[in-house]
Amino acid sequence: MIRRSTTRRTFLRAIGAGLATLPFVSMLEDSVAQASGEELPLKLVAIYHPHGIAAEYWAMREGETETSFDITYENCSLQPFDDPATFGKSFKDKILVVEGIDHLSNANGHDSAGTILTGSRIDGQKPLNISLDQYLAVEKGLGADTRITSVALGVGLDGTASGETLSFGAGGAPLPKIIHPAEAFELLFAGLVVGDDPEAQARAARQRELGQSVIDFVRGDINRLRGRLAPAEQQKLDQHLTSLRELEKQYAAPSGGGQACALPPRPDASKFPSVKQWNGGEPYFDAITDAQVDLLAQALACGVTRFATLFTNDLAYEGNPLGLPKDNHGSVAHTYDASPVGNNGRPGAGNPSTWVPLAKFNRYSYSKIARLMQRLDALGVLDSTLIYASSDMGNPALHSTRNVPTLLAGGANGKFRMGRRIKLKADCPPDSPWCGEADATFTPVTNSRILVSIAQAFGVEIDSFGSQPDPKLTTGALSELT
Repeated sequence: MIRRSTTRRTFLRAIGAGLATLPFVSMLEDSVAQASGEELPLKLVAIYHPHGIAAEYWAMREGETETSFDITYENCSLQPFDDPATFGKSFKDKILVVEGIDHLSNANGHDSAGTILTGSRIDGQKPLNISLDQYLAVEKGLGADTRITSVALGVGLDGTASGETLSFGAGGAPLPKIIHPAEAFELLFAGLVVGDDPEAQARAARQRELGQSVIDFVRGDINRLRGRLAPAEQQKLDQHLTSLRELEKQYAAPSGGGQACALPPRPDASKFPSVKQWNGGEPYFDAITDAQVDLLAQALACGVTRFATLFTNDLAYEGNPLGLPKDNHGSVAHTYDASPVGNNGRPGAGNPSTWVPLAKFNRYSYSKIARLMQRLDALGVLDSTLIYASSDMGNPALHSTRNVPTLLAGGANGKFRMGRRIKLKADCPPDSPWCGEADATFTPVTNSRILVSIAQAFGVEIDSFGSQPDPKLTTGALSELT
């Protein structure tokens, strides 16, 4: 394999020193690297799906092993990853399913999405620390050379409570997300899509000049004010300056992309005349999800960003395409009556008729991840992407944050061994299935171990991530992943 540094030097010599500092060069460089067959920068997409899991149709079955398992049996929620008829090929060798991960959020299950990327307990509707995407992209600067440092997209919910978003800044400050595909397109691609039309190019140039003028004015105001403020207020202003630098990167970006960068069409807003949950948006969530997935795939392929989150939603409306009850929450998730495999090992037969509706919804959620993989694969960047997907709960009827569904997917630049299933040791011993967090026999594996492993895959050598009362719960990578 050609070394990235070698091709990079050749590329920079070819374009000349004067152009090497321009913001679009990293996009072109990635395309040159891809054409040369070398390793592209690692990218991260974190995805939330609601309503936990029907473990009976998700967990490893008797007789299966780490590398020998079937996901095509009837009602299996993981079936989209081995469905060539729908997605063009099987992606079974690009998934890593992990059983036995806990989100120790210390909160109601529905408030626990905020733990997925923070590894933190939830305190007052917010986690106690930054999320991993922001830690890598912002604090460690891994998103500094892309047009968009990181992007947060969603479906239906634009709130920032801990149960409605994945991305959090320093101290657990929630970050906004975009729920309208047209707005996502504007953020990711508007500055790039000018084509060869002179009038369009001139219009884009005027927009960039106007935007830069506004930024310069605001920056001047902030700098004039800064010297008159106390240190704590100065810190807030510095955060505003950071936001301005993010905007400046967008205005500075010219049109164009690389060989993997075929700019997508602008989303057809007529397909989703309403986008918000509880405000008429529900019938359009399927189309919105597809549009957000497709935009994310293209943005990653174009090198617009390396870090993204996607907060998906359910299909809670009359006549939904899955044939599920209108109230997915109350009539599907809450009616789930689990067997021991879905009930943290506790005895009880459960009710099989309640497993199928939830498994059907789970399969729908995973089909959107398979769609993302299909798009990334077609664009040549699946092997350099790591997808981390999870939910806020395991057993949704109990609002349990134990044994949450955890999926890693993509190629991850070979940092993790894909095509496997991993079943971790149970939280409670077989002779004490009712043990809880206060018991000495309770030995959880938290998602902090996943987060540490992901950070290390990006070359950031940390040994702990998250906020829990016992530091051991947030310490150490999950060795089983490699």
